[in-house]
Amino acid sequence: MEILIRILNIVGSLGLFLYGMKLMSEALQRAAGGRLRRTMGRMVATPTAQIASTAAVTATVQSSSAVTVMIVGFVNAGIVNLRQAIGMMMGANLGTTATAWILALFGFTFDFSVISIPLIGLGFAFVLLRRDRYRTMGDALIGFALMLFGLAVLQSAMSAIALHTGLFRVLTAYADLGYLSVSLFLLIGVALTAVLQSSSATIVLTIILCQSGWIPFEAGAAMVLGENLGTTLTANWAAIAANTSARRAAFFHTLFNVAGLLWAVPLLPWIVRGIVALFAGTGLSGAAAMPLMLAMFHTGFNFVNILLCVGFIPQFMRLVTWLVPRRPDETRRRLLTLESGMLSSPELALIQAHNEVANQAKRVFRMFDMARSLGSIAQVQEFRAVYERVEKYDRITERVERETVSFLARITAQDNSERTTRRLQILFRAISRIERIGKSNVRLARAFGLKKEHDLWFNQELRERLETLLGLTGEALYLMVTNLDSPTDEGVERAREVGRQIGELSDGLNDEQLRAAVDEADYKPLAGIVLLGVASACRDLGRAAESVSVDQAEEL
Repeated sequence: MEILIRILNIVGSLGLFLYGMKLMSEALQRAAGGRLRRTMGRMVATPTAQIASTAAVTATVQSSSAVTVMIVGFVNAGIVNLRQAIGMMMGANLGTTATAWILALFGFTFDFSVISIPLIGLGFAFVLLRRDRYRTMGDALIGFALMLFGLAVLQSAMSAIALHTGLFRVLTAYADLGYLSVSLFLLIGVALTAVLQSSSATIVLTIILCQSGWIPFEAGAAMVLGENLGTTLTANWAAIAANTSARRAAFFHTLFNVAGLLWAVPLLPWIVRGIVALFAGTGLSGAAAMPLMLAMFHTGFNFVNILLCVGFIPQFMRLVTWLVPRRPDETRRRLLTLESGMLSSPELALIQAHNEVANQAKRVFRMFDMARSLGSIAQVQEFRAVYERVEKYDRITERVERETVSFLARITAQDNSERTTRRLQILFRAISRIERIGKSNVRLARAFGLKKEHDLWFNQELRERLETLLGLTGEALYLMVTNLDSPTDEGVERAREVGRQIGELSDGLNDEQLRAAVDEADYKPLAGIVLLGVASACRDLGRAAESVSVDQAEEL
């Protein structure tokens, strides 16, 4: 019974540690806010930018699993391609090593458990101040205190288990068998990370085992290698229902860590001796140096692995393309479902939702080009094919709107900052307006369908005015897309100007047709209906696109 209680203490202290880390992570995300979104926006430039940006985000979020699952979602949505995702996966591996340094510098070097309760009290006082900035600071302090308190309890519980059982004596017996021990502890690292679904928790256990002398540094280093491999399972599970590109990105994450094992495992004895000698030269050795030594090994392994692999990204792409073939029944383009979003990480979830809204904007822009082209297609078969594509895109936009609104609603249920709440409101409005743009595209297509059905034609002046109106509408939609991606003062101001021009031109056409219906004896009602339909659709398209663009001014 006593042993059971001690085991439950270990489980409970691990839960306390992970909950504290989660609370601190979410508070840091809220504090980062717009900076986190801007960092994510720069991820797709070059491999160096991808690695550095993703490493920074992962260090902030304190969860490589969360970031890699998000990357899989981005690839599945078509927001980033496989080459970009490979660089981002490398960066996530490097960023997650920040956890080991935080633990080594604060959780083991000093006994902060004695001030955990006062820290919780101070954090709660900040939470009561109600202002977002203070509440975020309070949550971060409480999370940090719980993490350190859980760490202290975990160390105590594991020490008690060691004194009353032979569990760790068994580990010690298998720790000096050369490469057999390396393989064994590597597998233990993989298994623990797969079960706990947190490389941070496994790193904590590894540091405690090494610092307490139950396993040597070499065995701990082998466990760290296993933890790097074990954490890749989360992204692969998230990618099971995703498209081929997303599954390839997730598989690369595994392949990247396997490639690291191929060079690190044979060299592990020499690497370990080198790190031990380095710390001995600084005067640090034994249990006090063990957390820092493991943190250095963790970071060094991932950094060197990136240096060795970054020049072979094209080769990795060909390899994962060969190892993960396209499913026979898979369509070329699949709709992103946001089930893999970081709902427990509001800022990351907001980034993913924003990117899906931007993706939806690009979709309705393509839809407008299709609807617009119907006005000049002569062949009946081609006209029908394009018209059917417009209707298909309309069904897709409806489905995406439902999924995105549902996802945004789930983010809303989180404890969000005022800034995040405002951004959510903007996204709710944007996805609703973009869906209306899809409906206006259908109306535009139907107007041209009526023109085609009755073989109607317009004089040169009307054709030129319609072409001007359609051109301005296309520009308004293009500005909407670009302002969603990267808003600028010039872009927002131009969107306002184009919206005004569309309104004036469409209202002018509308007024002229109403007067012509009364004053002209040879007025053709069907032709007037087509013109009114085109003018009305363009006016609504322009208004909705302008509103989406103007809302992005808050991002400036």
